Amino acid sequence: KQWYQRRVAITAGGKDRYYIVTGSGSEGHDFRWIKQHMPENAEFTLQNVTDQMGVLAVTGKYSRDVMTKLTDSAMSHEEFPFLECREMSLAGYDVQATRISYTGELGWEIHHDRNDTGALYKRILEAGAEFEIGDYGAYATNSLRLEKGFRGWGSEMNLDKNPFEAGLGPFVKTNKKTSFIGQEACKELLGKELKTKLVALTVDTHGYLDPEGNETIWFDNKVVGNTTSGAWSYNKNTSICMAYLPPGDLAELGSNVYVELLGKRYKATVVNDPMYETEAVRTRNALKQAQLQA
Repeated sequence: KQWYQRRVAITAGGKDRYYIVTGSGSEGHDFRWIKQHMPENAEFTLQNVTDQMGVLAVTGKYSRDVMTKLTDSAMSHEEFPFLECREMSLAGYDVQATRISYTGELGWEIHHDRNDTGALYKRILEAGAEFEIGDYGAYATNSLRLEKGFRGWGSEMNLDKNPFEAGLGPFVKTNKKTSFIGQEACKELLGKELKTKLVALTVDTHGYLDPEGNETIWFDNKVVGNTTSGAWSYNKNTSICMAYLPPGDLAELGSNVYVELLGKRYKATVVNDPMYETEAVRTRNALKQAQLQA
C-alpha cells in the first residue's frame, strides 16, 4: 500500500526493548496491526502497557528550569539533547523522560506508573509555581504544531495520502538496507508525479474565525483543494491552516487561493512550511552562530 496506516513514536529502551506510543483513539487498531505483521517465529513479544502507564508533558520556555528543580539528572541542552530518552528520578518517582514535544517548543514527555500521576502532577505544579506554570490544551497544541509544520494523523496524514504528497519525502529512506513494509511502494511513487501537495496557508479572516479542517478551497470559481486543520497563530497574528492543493503554480510560495468558511470565501496565501522554526532548530542555529562569532 502507498499510504499511511498510522503515526507512532518508537523509543529504544535498550538493545532488546522498545516503547511505542500512539494516539489514545487508535490504541486497539495499532496494537492489532503490529500483532498481525509480526513474523511467525518472532524472537520478541508484544505487550500493551497502556493501562499501567501515564504521561505528563512539561513544555515551554521554563520547562528545563522546572525539571531541574525536581531531579539530579543533568538537563542542559548538551547533556539531555533533543530526542533523547532517559530513565530517571523526577520528584522521587521513577520515570522515562523524552525530550520531545508536539508543540515544537522545549519540553519533555514524562512516562510513569499511572498510580503516580496525581502526586507527580502536583509536584510539577509546585516546582513551576515561580514560573507561573499552568495547564494547556488541545487548541494551544494545535496552533503551535501547525506553526512548526508538524503533521497530524487523520488530517494531514491519512489513508488517502502518501508521504510525498504530505511533504514527508525527506524522512522516507527508500534505499535503506533493512527492508520495511511499504518500501517498494514508496520506490514506485518516486518516479510518479504528485496528485496533490500539502502546503501551509495564512488566511485573512480579520480575526473573526479560524479554519478547523475539511473546508473547501476555491480558485477562479473552481474547487481546487481542501484544508486539513487550522488555528489562530499567535506568532504570526493571523489565522493559519494546512491544505492540499494541486501541485504546480497554486502550490507555489505567494500564490493566493480562497478558503470557504461559513459560506464566505477568505483570501489565503501559500507561505513557508514550517512557518516558525522548532526550538531544536532555533537552538542549533544559535549555537552555530555563537561558534562563528567566537
